[in-house]
Amino acid sequence: MFSHAEVEPSRARLVVDCKEAPDSAADLRDPTCRSAILGRLEGEFGIESVVLSHYVEKQYGVRSMDLLRQVLALTRLMGQLGSRPPSPNFPGLSRRQVSSKCAACPFHPKSLFEGLRNQLARDFESFRGAFETAARSLQRYREEGCRDCTGTTTSDLLFLYREVAAFAIATRTSATEEAGQ
Repeated sequence: MFSHAEVEPSRARLVVDCKEAPDSAADLRDPTCRSAILGRLEGEFGIESVVLSHYVEKQYGVRSMDLLRQVLALTRLMGQLGSRPPSPNFPGLSRRQVSSKCAACPFHPKSLFEGLRNQLARDFESFRGAFETAARSLQRYREEGCRDCTGTTTSDLLFLYREVAAFAIATRTSATEEAGQ
């Protein structure tokens, strides 16, 4: 739907062809659109505006780009957190058995943070719900051989929580300032 996009370097903008999308989907408030735009912006530098080209073009400028950049920073952080290899301690198991056990773990850094990352790219509220669910589940998890790994994941989630809270405060402050103008 949002597969064709063109960077206009001279105008520092990304133009996305949305003609195949329904009218309501050609909007940054639409989760599929927002996710696609974030995916496009990940590999670009110097973009100052996004234009969604449908039957009528919508251009998103400074405020929207600030929010998109903040979301991108959070998704990149989750990508980094997810790149940490697990640190299991199962002395009685073979390397293959440990690898299999880690691959199936819902708290494996790659799968946990990738899932949260995808939720954030689509919708902040569903991200919050997924984050809370993961944190509660991790708190109750008691597998002895996973203690070091889940401890590190807990620290990572706390760090991520602080970053997300700062983002939420900045978003509310920005919206309040914009409404007051």
